Amino acid sequence: MLSEGLLFKEDVILTWMRDRFLRNLVSDTGAVKSDLKDSLSRLQLNPYYTFPAMALLEPTAHFDDEHEKILYLEQMRDYLQKNISDGSVVFVDEEGRVGLLFSWVSKEQIQKIQVMLKEQFLQPINIGVGKPCSHLYDIVHSYRQASRALRHKFYRGTGTIICYSELGRYESLQQYPSDKEKELYDAYKSAETTEEIVQCVQLFYGELLHKGPLDTQIVYDLTVRLLVGIEKRVLAETENVIAYERFDVMSIVKLETLEEIKHYVTHFLIGLKDVLSHSQKETHRSIIKKTIHHMEQECQFASLQSVAQKVYMTPTYLSLLFKTNTGKTFIEHLTDIRIDKAKDMLKSTHFKNYEVAEKVGYQDPRYFSQIFKKKVGLSPSEYRESVGK
Repeated sequence: MLSEGLLFKEDVILTWMRDRFLRNLVSDTGAVKSDLKDSLSRLQLNPYYTFPAMALLEPTAHFDDEHEKILYLEQMRDYLQKNISDGSVVFVDEEGRVGLLFSWVSKEQIQKIQVMLKEQFLQPINIGVGKPCSHLYDIVHSYRQASRALRHKFYRGTGTIICYSELGRYESLQQYPSDKEKELYDAYKSAETTEEIVQCVQLFYGELLHKGPLDTQIVYDLTVRLLVGIEKRVLAETENVIAYERFDVMSIVKLETLEEIKHYVTHFLIGLKDVLSHSQKETHRSIIKKTIHHMEQECQFASLQSVAQKVYMTPTYLSLLFKTNTGKTFIEHLTDIRIDKAKDMLKSTHFKNYEVAEKVGYQDPRYFSQIFKKKVGLSPSEYRESVGK
């Protein structure tokens, strides 16, 4: 009788041999084509399948290292092999997935297996299912189909069962959609909330995929190009760039679904918005500074229309910008400038009151006197007398 240690060792060797055999079977190397049923029997595996098919199971859990992932996959394999009773065969493939060789007549088992694994490992499982084959020798085709179906989780999301037969063809893209990038950027610049930025990103990808899904690699490439383009546009409009979190190409490549990519792009744009907002604030400060300079230099003839033309803005927008940034209206500030200049003239010159009024922009001396008294508390004459004492 074999000891427990030897029995354990034999089980490990048998499992290793099974995995190696099945990996070769789905790799289309031709090394296991002869006496296929006999080989399966020797490995204590079911040699008979009614329309054999392949499913590939992929955990959604994230692992710190490759060794941890392999142990997890082996636990999945061993658990399934003990708990399925329809003659299906389980192995760990070369790509870090659990392969399931089963008869197509038992395909309903796939959903039960997904539930079992989720309950056992407390993580959703991605499953790709290939089409059935006439002969076990052709199982490599079903394996490849299952692999492609599994990649479609990029669009379907994680924790789903995706059958190759459900997939359509990928659409092609002739050129990068520069016009859509510009539309996204314009909408992004005017966005005031996180929700509006999310909508901008959703609209971009919605337009990109409106004809159907693209090859996932194309979506990754387009995403990188989009982020480069948006970043360049923001930096081109910014004089003093504040610190911000740059995007990482390798981080994008590691994202597994379209929703994760959208989330990443949104997060990056929210961070970049601080740079844009800071730039806009700096630009607004510069415009206000130039506006006040023109008001001081030309207060005799200054008007909202004339100053707006000098700073290349519409009168309406300049009026709004001025009020938002100074707390005063354009006319209120211009009046303050005119009264200050009038006080200086009354203090240091012998100009008549009506002459002072004209030089600071008031053609009606009585109106000037009313405004002056309202601001200073004294009439122009009373003010001149008070400072002359």
